[in-house]
Parts: sequence; structure tokens; C-alpha cells
Amino acid sequence: MKYNTTMVTSKLTPRSKMCQYLYKTLLIFITSSFLLSASASTPNNSDLGPWSVLLYRGNTAKQVFSDVIIGEYNSFGEEIYAAELSYTLDQKNIIRRIFRPLFDTVQVAGNIAYRHDYTNHDNVKEGNLYLIWRLTKFPWDRYLKNSIAIGDGISYDSHPPFADREPGNPASDFSRLLNYLLLEVTFALPSHPELQLAFRVHHRCTAWGTFPKNPNAGSTNVGLGVRYYF
Repeated sequence: MKYNTTMVTSKLTPRSKMCQYLYKTLLIFITSSFLLSASASTPNNSDLGPWSVLLYRGNTAKQVFSDVIIGEYNSFGEEIYAAELSYTLDQKNIIRRIFRPLFDTVQVAGNIAYRHDYTNHDNVKEGNLYLIWRLTKFPWDRYLKNSIAIGDGISYDSHPPFADREPGNPASDFSRLLNYLLLEVTFALPSHPELQLAFRVHHRCTAWGTFPKNPNAGSTNVGLGVRYYF
């Protein structure tokens, strides 16, 4: 039996409706940011260079996102491999100026990923587009270069992976298109700040039921990557 989306909408709490509204507003803002960055003519003046690439490998957790954040983790039996390309907006860019001083850097990014579920013998291709808000200035920069980042956007899979689904429900009950959220901390030597080790949480979810079909769909991956600015 297919999932009744009308029933889900009627059960949303006022708080969930507010979160859904705020998320839709954020999506509109992210889309506008992509368009503005694509049409911007000012050169980038980032300290590390306008472009960066990241190669990332992670494992999917059985736990939900909130449990992973507090340190609970058991492997679901799925690996993810991703390659990201990001562009740092110019310091004079209006999008970057809006978020200063909370975040000193804003990046437009996308990645392609391959998810290998060796438990269920399933392979999924994934694409993600998103904005990254990054904090890069810390008092200890002369000893260790760090950045802390959060990103949000959209994620599309070739078919819903097992990790995104509730057990016993068919893939047709779940959406390929979901919200994409990332959390990241990077580490680099002061002598080579352009080469970074990245610890990343790679998360897909329905954003309080914003995306269609099953509102409980989603998964969380945790892993390491290497980023290089040029």
C-alpha cells in the first residue's frame, strides 16, 4: 500500500510546519545564490584560491542524525565515495556579505557520489548541489589551520538506497529527491593551508516532510576526505 502523503501533512505539528516553511525559504535563497554567483563578474580574492576539490570516503550509520551527532555509531553496511568541486564566492559578493561575521566564507558546491551497500548488494549513484557556510579564522591559526562548515541543498539518487528506507517498505514509497545537509571540520598545517584533512557528516533527509512521500526517509554517513584549494 502506498504511503498517504495527505495524512502526513495533516499530522504536522505547528513547529514542523514552521521548520518546513523556513526550509523552503532557504531553498529559494540557495537557488538565488547559485544564479547570482554564476552571473557575478568580480574576481575572487580568497586567501586559498577560488576553487577546491574534495575526495571523500564514508560509512553509513544505522542511527539517526541526532544520535550520530552525539557520538553514537554502528555501521549500516554501506560505503560512500564522493568527489566535490566548490567555488568560494568573492569577498565583495552580496551573499557572502550577508552572512558575515557569522561565517567569513561562503562557497557554491556540488558533488557526485557512489554508494555501495555490501549488505543488501545494492549500488546507488548520487548527486548533490548546495551552499557551504564556513568559519576559517581562529586564534590558534599560527599553530593549526582549521575550518568549521555547514552546508545545505538538494540531493538526488538514482534510486532510494536501502539506508534511506524503513524496513519492509518498497522503494516506490520513498523519494529520490531529498534535502542534503553536511557538517565538516578541516585540519591543515599553517605552512600548507591549501591541503586539508576533512571530517564530514553527509546527511540526506526530508526536511520535516518538505520532500514528497515518506517523511522518515534519510541516512547519515560519516567519513574522512582530502581537500585541495587552487
